[in-house]
Amino acid sequence: MEALMSLVQRNNKVFRRDKTQVFFSLLSVIIVIVLYAVFLQKMQVDAIERITEATPEVITMVNEWVVAGLLSMIAVSTSLGAYGIAIKDQESKAMADFLTAPLSRATIQMSYVLNALIIGSIFSFIALIGCEIFIVATGGKLLSLIHFVQVLGIILLSVLLASVLNLFLSLFVSTQNAFSTLGTIVGTLLGFLCGVYVPLGALPSFAQNLIMYFPVSHTTLLLRNTFMESSITNVFEGTPVSYVNDYKINYGIVYELHGNTLSASTSILIIVGTILILAIASLLLFKRKLNK
Repeated sequence: MEALMSLVQRNNKVFRRDKTQVFFSLLSVIIVIVLYAVFLQKMQVDAIERITEATPEVITMVNEWVVAGLLSMIAVSTSLGAYGIAIKDQESKAMADFLTAPLSRATIQMSYVLNALIIGSIFSFIALIGCEIFIVATGGKLLSLIHFVQVLGIILLSVLLASVLNLFLSLFVSTQNAFSTLGTIVGTLLGFLCGVYVPLGALPSFAQNLIMYFPVSHTTLLLRNTFMESSITNVFEGTPVSYVNDYKINYGIVYELHGNTLSASTSILIIVGTILILAIASLLLFKRKLNK
């Protein structure tokens, strides 16, 4: 256990020392922030004002909508960046040096997984505090204690899902060039698959289904429901229920799949089930690589 924790500390220091790696881990999030400032916020506010009166709480609600997507994206992008250390160690033969010590390959691999969990959790928590400050600074309110605890739980679940997903993906690459390509692909698709770049209702049916089947998007869904619970009630007070339901469906606050509205418990089951499946698949893939 002591050797494992020493490796985790070493991996954490290597990640933090590489400022470029940290920057690229956050690049997709930075792009979303820029796009949101340029046109995403205005586009959604204009759409809402067609069906209800414009109030300051509209801005708060839209800010909460994007914040939920950003938190899901950060969990994925930062934990993926943390696995870059494993690829670097593999390519530089540093991993072979570790094996000269009384360490198993499983212990070494576990150190990368734990480091990804720690990195993802730290960055996600910092992002949550930053998002709360942003929401308050733009006229919103802090989350209640109950909602804050709920958000923390969803974030931890999100980080666990992201870490297992990225472990599975990273096992297919063995060079830094290939890992950079993987990071580019994931960073590009992430904003779409979390329903942040383009509202769900603006996409064709096959793309909507793809997003709803993507497990990470369900963490966004849970976060949006928690962040936006009170603001949706206030913004759409007196508005016909059908308009409210259309807004929720079009902007990915509820998922309607094959005519059925998915509950929060269904989303949690999808996330937990995916974690278990990817963990087993990663273990089998790791064993297969050891036998080669």
